Amino acid sequence: MSIIIAIVFMGLLELGRSQYLTTTVHKTSAATEKINDLWCYSCNATDDGEACIELSSGNNASYVKKCNPEEFICMVKQFSYTTSTENSTSTPKLWSLERRCISSCEAGCIIIGERTKLYACTSCCEKSLCNTGKAHSTNPMAHFRRTSTTLALGVLVFLSVAKPILPVML
Repeated sequence: MSIIIAIVFMGLLELGRSQYLTTTVHKTSAATEKINDLWCYSCNATDDGEACIELSSGNNASYVKKCNPEEFICMVKQFSYTTSTENSTSTPKLWSLERRCISSCEAGCIIIGERTKLYACTSCCEKSLCNTGKAHSTNPMAHFRRTSTTLALGVLVFLSVAKPILPVML
């Protein structure tokens, strides 16, 4: 009987000890949070003018901003436009440009219009002071080439899967 009591007692001791000695490391919520040490340029061309557009042309220390704890992305948002006639397209004209910290960002461009095309482009990066450039290439022909290539690929895919309407004579 004393052997059974000793085994039960040792089992209880082992159970109590395993509660305190584990292989996991306990961290508080503050210790598991990612520390945000991100700095971005923060300016708006409407308010700050040419110095915000061309950051390389002077002292930009006044535009450097420490991001808020929830903002882990630097962003550049640019609005520009072109006008077209039957024979030509104007060079892109900048309408607005903004740089800042942001919590979520979707990079890319939205282009609307035919004769007057509006470009709304966003670029995103995650390193300090990385938002120096413009949001996209302002070359309208680059968009045209991209669009025409996509259209050509779409036509090829359609032709490869579509059933012929007329019977083919061999």
